Formats: sequence, structure tokens, C-alpha cells
Amino acid sequence: MAKTRSQKSVQSHFDRSIAQLSPSLQREMRELRKQEARILKLLSDPKKAEQYLSHPLQLLQSGGIEVPTLLKRRLQQFDPNLAQHLSRQTYALPNGQAITAHIRVRFTRGPREGSDAR
Repeated sequence: MAKTRSQKSVQSHFDRSIAQLSPSLQREMRELRKQEARILKLLSDPKKAEQYLSHPLQLLQSGGIEVPTLLKRRLQQFDPNLAQHLSRQTYALPNGQAITAHIRVRFTRGPREGSDAR
């Protein structure tokens, strides 16, 4: 079955994003990508997406996602305090006004059809 133009575009975007990884990590990323639909479905739950920020390996494994060995090792070294770094912080401006940054993490499939993200 031939790939459509948008599938080729997304594939080339993915290939560019992993190009600087070692060949073995590239292979593992391609293996993990085969489970992309399941991963995105898992991350569509906001609570699980938040959990992913602090314990990505645990969440993937609990969702039945098979994580390749090298990626598993890297995810075991992941900083579990990342969610705290992304928490809302209030900043006081010199004029006394207080502002709060709202950081939102969204997981998406990649470039939309017809776009050429480089």
C-alpha cells in the first residue's frame, strides 16, 4: 500500500527528529512509534498525561506499552520532579500586579496534513 503525501511528510518529520540519535536508539524509537495510537489514547486522559510528566515509564508499562530496552533505561533516569517544574508559579511585577503562568502540555500526532514543518 502506497503512502499518501501527508504520511510521507509526517514520516520525514519523525525521521528528522530522531536523526541525531544513535542507530540503536533510532531503531527503538521506530519500534515505539508503532504503538503511537495506543500511547496517544493513553495520554488523552489528562490525569495520565500529568502522570506521564513524572513517571513516563510506569505509565507506559501500566498501559500495556512495550518499551524497548535502551529507552527503558533512559526513562528510568528521568527526572520525576519535572511536573513540579511545570507547576503554576505566581510572579509579582514591579507595579504590584501578580501574574500566574499556565503551562499546558499537549500530546499530538505531529504536523497536520499539507503542512511542511521543518
